[in-house]
Amino acid sequence: ALLQTGCSTSEKQFSTLRCSIENINSSIEEAFKSGNIENLSEFYTSDAQLMFPGAPAITGVDQIMAYWQGAVNAGVSNVRLQTTDVSGSANEVIEYGAYTIFAGDNITVDKGKYIVIWKKEGEKLKVFRDISNSDNPPPIARAVENDTIMIIHNYIRADKVEDFKKFNIDILFPVSRKDNPSVSITGRMLEPLRANEDGTYTFIYLMDPAVTTPGAYSMLPPLAREYGEEKAREMIKFGFSDALIRPQVASHFVVRMGK
Repeated sequence: ALLQTGCSTSEKQFSTLRCSIENINSSIEEAFKSGNIENLSEFYTSDAQLMFPGAPAITGVDQIMAYWQGAVNAGVSNVRLQTTDVSGSANEVIEYGAYTIFAGDNITVDKGKYIVIWKKEGEKLKVFRDISNSDNPPPIARAVENDTIMIIHNYIRADKVEDFKKFNIDILFPVSRKDNPSVSITGRMLEPLRANEDGTYTFIYLMDPAVTTPGAYSMLPPLAREYGEEKAREMIKFGFSDALIRPQVASHFVVRMGK
């Protein structure tokens, strides 16, 4: 009955195999939506594998079910599976598709594409191999043991906060991303939630890890290459130097891991 229901009129133009797969995917979606995933085991062959990036293959129904239960426990509340094409034969079908993973109140946490190889086990199509990769950019590598982190405190005048933010967000950061990606990727600016007791605002540059190349954090060279030296100096003076109520304070830390 599962393979005979749920196909819309528009879907009937596709093969019976595609329609069957889409119905199974709908059942998988419903299982995640309800949080009751025990019955997912019936959709996998006994030697099925999940082959996801950044981890060894997950093999066998028991391990696969433990993986999906862990995802639900971590907050996954829904998945959307969209078949874009199928190929193969009645006994071995290759499905091409796109997925979206939701957490909480339908918050999208991941989107990507997948290839699933379906095999006949008895009279039913079941997942034999599930291969996917995310469209999200890879996570940024942060400092590990023995790396250095640099923290720079910028004490900003209250009347220059907006100029300082505009200089960093609209001018300095875009140029850095283009001119020196390693600095841009590892560097972040932390914005204060409230003023200090003296009315100033502390903005923090966090370099995690710090780039040790001499001159890597110099503002003038990349801005001069982009705007010319005269204009670059004007930008730095107006948006940065004039905003500081006192000199920057830089601190360096070495990462140590507990044992």
